Amino acid sequence: TNTSDYNSRRFDGYGNEKPATGAERATGGGSTQFYTVQTDFVNPLSATVKFESGLRVAYRDYGSWNDNFRQLPPGSSYLALPATAVEFNFNDVVYAAYGSYSQQIKKFSYQLGLRLERSSYSGALVTKNEQFGNDYPVSLFPSVYLSQALSDKQDLQLNYSRKINRPGFFQILPFVDFSDSLNLAIGNPALKPEFTQLMELTYSHRFSKDHSILATAYGRYSDELITRYQYKGANTDPARTDSVIYNSYANADKSYIYGLELTGKNNLTPWWEISSSVNLFNVVLEAGNIPGASKEALFSWFAKMNHSFKIPAHFTLQVTGDYQAKTILPANSGRANSSGFGGGMYGFSQNLSQGYIKPIYGIDIALRKDFFKNKSLSATLQVNDILRSRSFETHAETAFFAQDNYRLRDPQVLRLSVNWRFGKFDAALIKRKNTRSDSDNGQMQQGVGQ
Repeated sequence: TNTSDYNSRRFDGYGNEKPATGAERATGGGSTQFYTVQTDFVNPLSATVKFESGLRVAYRDYGSWNDNFRQLPPGSSYLALPATAVEFNFNDVVYAAYGSYSQQIKKFSYQLGLRLERSSYSGALVTKNEQFGNDYPVSLFPSVYLSQALSDKQDLQLNYSRKINRPGFFQILPFVDFSDSLNLAIGNPALKPEFTQLMELTYSHRFSKDHSILATAYGRYSDELITRYQYKGANTDPARTDSVIYNSYANADKSYIYGLELTGKNNLTPWWEISSSVNLFNVVLEAGNIPGASKEALFSWFAKMNHSFKIPAHFTLQVTGDYQAKTILPANSGRANSSGFGGGMYGFSQNLSQGYIKPIYGIDIALRKDFFKNKSLSATLQVNDILRSRSFETHAETAFFAQDNYRLRDPQVLRLSVNWRFGKFDAALIKRKNTRSDSDNGQMQQGVGQ
C-alpha cells in the first residue's frame, strides 16, 4: 500500500494567498503478473548473409485500487471521497513473430525485416461496472534498411519501419490525482495504441578521424496519436461546487512530422571533444476528433551541444546544454511520453492537442573517474539542470478556458553511479532481445506516488 499527502497553497492574481482548503491524501495498491516466453534463431548462411527469426508471447495482468481523502475542514481528520474511489483491473497479451534477412554485397548492404503481431487488451473499472477493450487480430510491422558506401569516408542510408506504441499504465488508470487541486489528472482506460511509420535518409561524411558530420532527413506519420487532452468538468470534491480542469489522454486522428537533423563531432584537441546537433522540424497534429481541439501546425527546432574534457588522472568532465523551441511535439518524440502530467503519480505529457509547449532549456554537468588500465571500473558524479532553468511550461486554450502552466521538477539533482564492466558483451544478443514487441514501452507501475 502506498500513501501520498498533498498540501496546496493558492494565490490570487495579485499574489495574495487565499484561504487554505485542507490537505488531500491518496492511498492505493495493486498486484502485477508479467510472463514472457521468447525464442530466437540466428543462422549465418555465409560470411555476408544472415537470417534471424524469433517468437515471443507476453502476458500482463494488473490489478489496482485507489482512494482519495480530504481534510474537511482544514486541520481536521481525513474524510473519504467515495466518488473518486477506483478499482481497476486489466490484462493484455501479445503474440509476435519476426524474421529478418541481411546481406552485404561489396559496398552495399541491406536488411529486410517483418514482425507479425496479434494483441488483445481488456480492462474493467469495477467501481463503475464499466468494461474496456481492444483487439488487433494481425498487425504487420515491416522494416527496410539500405546502406551504400559512397567512398571510404562517405555513406548513404535509407531506412523505413512501422512501429506500435501502447498506452502506459498511468495513461489508462482512471484514478483522479489531486496533487494539483485545480488541475485534476485522470487516465483514459479507452485509449488505443498508436501506429507510426518512419522513413529516414541519412548521409554521413568522415572528414578525418577528428571531424565528421551526419545529416538526416526524416518523415514520421502516426495514426491514433496518444496526446494530452484537457477538459472542464464538475469538481468531484464534495466540499466544492465549482468546476475544474481535468488533464487526461485521448487518441488524435493523426500527426505528421518532417524535418532535417544535423549532427557534428569534432575533436579540437586530444583532450577536448565537441558533439553538437540541431534539428529543424515541422509538426502537423490533426485532433479535430477531440472536443475542444483542432488541427495544429507549428515549425520548431531543437539544439544540443556536449563538451567533453579529458583531465589528468583519468578524469573526464562533460558539460551538456540543450534548447527546445516552442512546439506542440518535441523533436525527439513521435508519440506521447508514457508519463502523465501532474505533480504526484503522473509526470508530464510530451505533446498537446489544445495548445503548445513553451521553450525549454538547461545545462547538465558530469564528472567521471576511470580506474584500472582497461577502464573496467568507473564512477560518475552528475548534476542535472544546474541553472534550475528546465521548467515545463505549457499554454492550453479552448472555447471554455485558457490556461498557462508552470512546473519545475527535480532541478539540480545529484547522482552518483558506479559501473563495473567484466566479461564479454554480446551486442547481437541484446539486438535480438530488442526485436520484441514495442508493447513494453512505458513504465508499468502500480499504486500511488511511485
